[in-house]
Amino acid sequence: MSTAVVNFAGRSASWAVLGLLAGLYAAQSVTGSMVQTALPVVLRDAGMPLDQIGYLAVLFLPWALKFLWAPLIDRFLSERIWILSCQLGIILCFLAATALPPQTHMGALAVVLLVMGFFAATQDVATDSLAVRASDAESRGLASGASTAGAYLGFLIGGGLWLVVYQHAGWAVSMAAMAGFVCLLTIPVFLSGGLAAPRSKMASTSRMAGLRRTITNRALMHGLAFLVVYQVGLRMGSALTGPYLVDKGIALDTIGLLRGAGGAVAGFIASSLGALLVQAAGIPRSIVLAAMLNVLLLAALGLAEFTGSATPMFALGLLLVQVGAVAFSFVALYAAMMNWCNPEQTATDFAALQSIDAILAIAASSVAGVLGSAFGYGWLFAASAVFILAAILLAPRTLGTSARMAQGPALPEKVSEP
Repeated sequence: MSTAVVNFAGRSASWAVLGLLAGLYAAQSVTGSMVQTALPVVLRDAGMPLDQIGYLAVLFLPWALKFLWAPLIDRFLSERIWILSCQLGIILCFLAATALPPQTHMGALAVVLLVMGFFAATQDVATDSLAVRASDAESRGLASGASTAGAYLGFLIGGGLWLVVYQHAGWAVSMAAMAGFVCLLTIPVFLSGGLAAPRSKMASTSRMAGLRRTITNRALMHGLAFLVVYQVGLRMGSALTGPYLVDKGIALDTIGLLRGAGGAVAGFIASSLGALLVQAAGIPRSIVLAAMLNVLLLAALGLAEFTGSATPMFALGLLLVQVGAVAFSFVALYAAMMNWCNPEQTATDFAALQSIDAILAIAASSVAGVLGSAFGYGWLFAASAVFILAAILLAPRTLGTSARMAQGPALPEKVSEP
């Protein structure tokens, strides 16, 4: 690492930089949370079948494929230029969507949302690169905390408050409001220069062999075995929670307020406490604890459905707790994923892991839609719990081996982030 990078990293823990990172993660989280959690609620309320709602997960393809163009961000222009361009693209997409209500223009809207996803995924790659290069080992935990807080702010806006605006003001106003929100978060990027030191030419050249080196990274490959099984269960269990609450008879604005504001608060608290637990108990043990908590919650939801005791308030309360459990899982798993990365190509390895996770989200959401439609929510929650339980049984071999491999002298210390 060059001296310039070290010097810049030493001053990177300022509130200005942390606030900027939080705002950028909030902007990218708005689009994902709206498509993943809020839009399915609107479509279910309009009468769309569960299996068709599940297929909306294909809109996450840009996040699944972003590793293909991530090297371009490493090699050309600066993160600031990439971020500003992508923010502008997101704003224009939201404005275009004002004329495309899903009840009558779902096909055209899906195309706009797919393009918006491309901009958001590319902004994600650039922001991740910026967060790593604008911090050092001592300040990276603060940068990760800022990204977590920003992601939950974006979830609050895109997954919660957006529903309230839509319920009371309609589709066009809700889309325009999202465009205005992203626009506000873009202003600090315009005013901020020198966000990170110039890249080393040697580092840029070494990333040319990125994907080949990712495949030969044994720590990452062992960790990936756990990630696949665990995330399939977690994603399946969370995919249809919005439509589930609609079918329980809960009003859209109530779902928006409680899952938005309540979920953001629950996620923020769980992330903060989870970071402390990861530091005290270690990453593998924390991941297993988070997995066990999610198994218990999903099993309780499935049992309540089978016995007919899942009242609307019981379901909503249990799902709020699950939001915290998922946030805890994210903190621990993100820390592990960072440690699995090769320090010579951290951005490439991490983008590959995130792309795999996005592919899992698409597959799991689609399966969840079919499973929920064919067998009901009880079997969906039960199947999700079984997958996570299988991941817990795999943990001693996969996570243990991966952690030992990641303790080599070449690997840097990493902490957590969503």
